[in-house]
Amino acid sequence: MVDDEQEIGDMVKSALHRAGYLVNVSRNAQEALELLDKEKDYDLVLTDLNLPGVNGLELIREIKKRHLHCRTLLMTGSFLVNYMDRRDCLHKPFTFIELVSKIEKCLSSP
Repeated sequence: MVDDEQEIGDMVKSALHRAGYLVNVSRNAQEALELLDKEKDYDLVLTDLNLPGVNGLELIREIKKRHLHCRTLLMTGSFLVNYMDRRDCLHKPFTFIELVSKIEKCLSSP
């Protein structure tokens, strides 16, 4: 989970823990990439679009280059992100059920 807003990161982490997921929270793209490079066994990165420095789309591009097995899911409050595949985008605000459903679909897709 990558979000610079601590409250959102903590809320999503707590919700995903209740759903049975193990979650780490990063506050920016650099921190997230360092975790991915170090541990290498993440199944999915859930990232906000608006991050300080490198934005969520740039982070996703870098993850797809460096960690081919890792799935990505972009969170955004903007509907202007129309070039993203809708399966890979979670629009804010979202419910706990929407979050878990989107993650499950993302992880189960080929």
